[in-house]
Amino acid sequence: MSLNRQDKALREFKQIIQDLVHLLRTSTGVELAHMCWVNRSREQFVWETNSTQLPNVMFKDRVNFENHFLNEFQDAEDLVQLIVGEDISKAKLMHYFDFVQAKSILIIPFINKGETVALTVLESEKEIDQERIHDRIVSYNNALVNVLDTYLEVVDLHEGQEEWEKYEKSLRKIDYRQHRVEIIQNMLNEAQALLPNGGAVMLAPGMESWNLVLRAVNAKNAPELGLQLQEKSVAYDALEKGESVFTMHFNNNPRRISSSEKRTDGASLAIPIMINDRRQGVIVCYDNDPLTFKESTKHKLNNLVRIASLSIQSSVKKSDAADELFTQNFGAYMPELWELSLTHELERLKRGGTDNTWIGFIAPDDVSALRTKYRLEDLQRIQSDFVSALNPSKFGIPGFMGYNSDYVYLFVIQSDDEEAVSNWVEKVKSKMEYGLKLSIGGSIRAEFKAGYTKLTDDTVNNYQAVDRAKKALNNVMNDNESKVAEA
Repeated sequence: MSLNRQDKALREFKQIIQDLVHLLRTSTGVELAHMCWVNRSREQFVWETNSTQLPNVMFKDRVNFENHFLNEFQDAEDLVQLIVGEDISKAKLMHYFDFVQAKSILIIPFINKGETVALTVLESEKEIDQERIHDRIVSYNNALVNVLDTYLEVVDLHEGQEEWEKYEKSLRKIDYRQHRVEIIQNMLNEAQALLPNGGAVMLAPGMESWNLVLRAVNAKNAPELGLQLQEKSVAYDALEKGESVFTMHFNNNPRRISSSEKRTDGASLAIPIMINDRRQGVIVCYDNDPLTFKESTKHKLNNLVRIASLSIQSSVKKSDAADELFTQNFGAYMPELWELSLTHELERLKRGGTDNTWIGFIAPDDVSALRTKYRLEDLQRIQSDFVSALNPSKFGIPGFMGYNSDYVYLFVIQSDDEEAVSNWVEKVKSKMEYGLKLSIGGSIRAEFKAGYTKLTDDTVNNYQAVDRAKKALNNVMNDNESKVAEA
């Protein structure tokens, strides 16, 4: 319906131009009047309309600049009068055939925003008296300005209406009946669509820290997966205030998430996910072009997050409001979240992404000894201590821990360093050798074994990657000597 209205506006605009050119010809008494647009991007004159009773005149739809006599007048700002045979030869007037009646030509430029965008040409068998028809030319140009402005305004209104209709459709993709991770996915995708030169990412609490756990598939120059939130960042500021924060970046400051992230340019909008007055996440929207963040765009982004938050809240019991909604057990992120994150990273690789991402599983070497020594309640808290202690980002390595099963935890690490996983395993080993302080009191020395695989663009899906990593862990668990294995 909106496209039909826009087509109607265009047809009416063309009809008005045609009528104006006809009125100009008849009021000035010339034999021919024609009007063309100056298309600078294609370097062509594009004919809009003409008015004449001459039988031997024909115009092409468009002519390249260099092939037409108007070429030298494409930047004209004032009226130009030419005498045929003196200022211009008859041979150049290619719109005539058989013979050329015109003896006098008057070129009327149409200026819009400081640029000549159209030329109207009057041609007559007699000399054209500019002074006599001056008032008609002024009226014609004024009418042209008004009708063009009106047309552009109508088109902008239609495009604006289309824009909001499209946005309403995007909101309908966020459904309270969906799983909370699916709600976040849909919201992130719709936010990404508003950021042509940037992206949208999500941070959530877990492992006793806040980490980047999900990146939109089409996010450009996205911060690394697993990056840990630091103070003096846009995301931290938004969480502190409990409301969205918009910031433009100058000289690489402030950072969006962490001082460890790469170059920070353009502008960012950080929006907390508030559920029952608790901060359950933060969405960081960024773009290299600060002009992307018009007031309407900021409103759309804020509203997308608000609708997503309310949709999740509708299915959360108030008694569960104190829980971290994107973790499952022991502070490790829920499988639905890390599976989606891996799916996104694989899709990014298939689209030409170059990030190094590893997925693996890590587990204590001797679980039976733990179960013998500690009570069930204590074992639950010890596993939370393990997840927190294993958190790669606490060792300065971008990554996070996901829940798989009791005593077997998933890890995701993303880094430019090809030895990132090995370095992390070594740091975990060193930490455990000195003893891990437990939240129940005392300390424990534990050995961990890990199996992992690297995501590649030929990895079929996240299930294949998970299967490879599990097989690598099984192999190392059955080997008394090895502590880590890669599939």
